[in-house]
Amino acid sequence: MTKHQLLLSAHRRFNHLLSVLALSADIQPFLATVISSVEEFLPGCKVSILTLNRETNTLHSGANNNLPDFYNDAIEGVEIGENIGSCGAAAYLNKAIIVEDINTHPNWQPFLELTKKANLHACWSVPFCDSHSNVMGTFAIYHHQPKSPTEIEREIVNVASLITSVAMEKRELEEKLRFSATHDELTELFNRTYLNSVGDSFISLCLRNNLNCSILFIDLNKFKRVNDMFGHKKGDSLLSQIAKIIQKQTRSSDIAARFGGDEFIIIMENSNDRDGKTVAKRIQKSILESISDEILALDFGVSIGVAMLNNQQQTLNQLINAADQAMYTAKRNNLGVYCK
Repeated sequence: MTKHQLLLSAHRRFNHLLSVLALSADIQPFLATVISSVEEFLPGCKVSILTLNRETNTLHSGANNNLPDFYNDAIEGVEIGENIGSCGAAAYLNKAIIVEDINTHPNWQPFLELTKKANLHACWSVPFCDSHSNVMGTFAIYHHQPKSPTEIEREIVNVASLITSVAMEKRELEEKLRFSATHDELTELFNRTYLNSVGDSFISLCLRNNLNCSILFIDLNKFKRVNDMFGHKKGDSLLSQIAKIIQKQTRSSDIAARFGGDEFIIIMENSNDRDGKTVAKRIQKSILESISDEILALDFGVSIGVAMLNNQQQTLNQLINAADQAMYTAKRNNLGVYCK
């Protein structure tokens, strides 16, 4: 196969992969095919796809590869930097880092014991980015001997990196869409739609298994004064702060949702040491202790109504209504928490 035929064949393969990606629900088989395709077109190479955690600035395995397990384990979570190997530098500098000889390159000196054990002697790394030019990870080619890339090899690596970026951004967008369908954008708690869709199922499960269940209805007293006095940005920040407290005080098995405005609902299964009233008091105390004096001076407070599963209250709406009534009782009488 001539160089021209090789490049044409590679482009055709990648174009086909892009059409497959449009219909694919799972990115891993797609990335596996990208890796096998590049290793087919560049015999003897080993491909590595790493993704960047932007919060920690560390690289992590993005797809299964054919490198030794001990090598993958050793570089998992490596922090990026301008002098960190090929991938760490490529992600940090957002440019291709072509190391033709690992053994003599200064970036690789701290890792020579590892690379020699894995018999890796060249590494060409290209960062892949989202549509806003933010680095998402690196696409790297390793060789078992020192080697510089030809123009054709550079083109194949660049195209493979590009379609990897398309796949990764597609997955990221799909995850954001799934999250936004079930979560409140501001607080990141579940939204009312999700609450309504799973609440009755949660309650039915408790009924079938003779489990006790509580609903907490949380309302922020005088919240409007915060917006009026300090602006909606301050109010939004306060809602996010309170949502984090609610998340911290609930378990992963609980359903904590923003019901609307400054109202929150928690559906929880009771246990011997964890009933609705106890949790409600703990949440109210934690919220009030976290609030600044300037907000408390507005007569800001927290009222929580608690309703428990019983013979008269066996649906989501019935429990919410009961908890809502209990909350108003708590608010009118300045009780903080009231259990109906």
